[in-house]
Parts: sequence; structure tokens; C-alpha cells
Amino acid sequence: MTVGQGGAISPGGGEDLSPGGQEPFGQQRKREIRLMKNREAARECRNKKKEYIKCLENRVAVLENQNKALIEELKSLKELYTGQKN
Repeated sequence: MTVGQGGAISPGGGEDLSPGGQEPFGQQRKREIRLMKNREAARECRNKKKEYIKCLENRVAVLENQNKALIEELKSLKELYTGQKN
């Protein structure tokens, strides 16, 4: 909060004040629009991040399953190899 001319308190953080101590309507409206756009962009960013994490988790699950299958195949091939050797 800042104290403008005539002792009026303004909620802004040091913006230019008109002589009446009020923030000009145009600047206040621009600030509100900017904050709205920023909130929407932040929301979209969070949603994209969640989707990205879901994709990574799915990829991990697929690779873990593939790894298990390969380990089983390796075991069976080792058993086959050692059985032929004897």
C-alpha cells in the first residue's frame, strides 16, 4: 500500500497516481487483464506438466515390462545353453 497525495491510500505498489489518489482506470484495467492472462498461462503450464509426467510414467511402465520380459528370455536361453552343453 502506498499513500498518495492528500493522504489517500492506494493498493498499488508504487504505480503513477492521479491527483485524486486513485489509480487511473486504464492502468488498473490493463493490470487486471495482465493478471488474468498470467493466471491462464500458469494453469495451462501446470496442465501440460501433468500430461508430460503422465506420459513419462507410462513410458517407465512399458520399459519395466519390456525389461522383465527380456530378463525372462535371457534366463530361458541360459537354461537352454547350459542344457545343451552337458
